[in-house]
Amino acid sequence: MPQPQANFILSQLPEHELAFLSPHLKLVSLKKGDVLFEPQGKIEHYYFPVSCTIELSIELAEGKGGATTVINMNSIYPLHLIGETHSQHKAMVYCSGLCYRIPAWVIHEELQRSQSLLWILLKESVRLFELASVESVCLRNHSLEQITAKLILLSMDNSRSSSVHLTHQEMANSLGTRREGVTMALNKFKVQQLISTGHGRVDVLDRKGLEKSSCDCYHTIRQLRQPERIRNEEELDYHGKRTARAA
Repeated sequence: MPQPQANFILSQLPEHELAFLSPHLKLVSLKKGDVLFEPQGKIEHYYFPVSCTIELSIELAEGKGGATTVINMNSIYPLHLIGETHSQHKAMVYCSGLCYRIPAWVIHEELQRSQSLLWILLKESVRLFELASVESVCLRNHSLEQITAKLILLSMDNSRSSSVHLTHQEMANSLGTRREGVTMALNKFKVQQLISTGHGRVDVLDRKGLEKSSCDCYHTIRQLRQPERIRNEEELDYHGKRTARAA
């Protein structure tokens, strides 16, 4: 069973402060598609992902919308609602996995007495703001082919696998675009033998080739999503071998 320190936010807390939170932390299994929060809903829990990812999205009145950010093992949800009661975001599990959940009142109480947690969350809010800024500029300036490749690569990083369990429609929803455009991009990648697809799954055959089809924003976002401690740790590569990741 993974320990709370498997989440980067919790791993930064001093031992005595983590000890205060630990009795209230519950390890839960979240499935892809689980909705954690609806717009205008009430916040009852905070989530510290361990192996799952959570996608935040905004849906407009005319039915359009798109993802704004993805929360993984390096962060906490809903950081943007600390001190607030309402949000226009919808939060849904993007990749199945484990997560530590804690009642909201515990976090609020800890923030009243813990400068460490406050400072950690302040730094994390800056990191998430930088991520959102890069994503915003990327979507306005790069082609659908490039941002589709970027989405697949980032999804691989989150799942630590060469396979991504996403349908064409789910990718289109995340990018705020039409499914037909995503399908065209994927078909081009298949012709180039970069990927294969089937049954809501994308298998990456040539990662380096896919990176060339993506934009430079992929590397920027990847670095922002993975703090230095995580980047320097030994991890399982995409071919099942142990390898040390360069800083």
